[in-house]
Amino acid sequence: MMQLVTTIDDLLNEWGVWSQAGLGLTLSSASNDNTIAVIDDDTGLMVDQAVAMLGLYAPKTKTVVMMSYRSKLSTRQIAKNLDIGETKARQLLLSGASWLEGHLMAKGILIKTAA
Repeated sequence: MMQLVTTIDDLLNEWGVWSQAGLGLTLSSASNDNTIAVIDDDTGLMVDQAVAMLGLYAPKTKTVVMMSYRSKLSTRQIAKNLDIGETKARQLLLSGASWLEGHLMAKGILIKTAA
């Protein structure tokens, strides 16, 4: 069992940096900034697969998660882009992060709960 001493928010932020390096779901838009991902490729791929699976069940939630963690958009920007309310965007982001946390924990990644 792999252990990460991090919260789901930190893990998703790291996944966003990792996938910006051209390693994740959308290979076409690698970032030019020099931010280095702290997570390894195995963890990045596991999060990537979880986000892809989330998209099978809740495509809009997956979109919100990717816009927030990968594209670094605020919930206000996400709401505007998707033509939804800011509260709805926050709800989708929270539910997506919660789903991913449960899915990844079931896969054996230990995630610190933010409390």
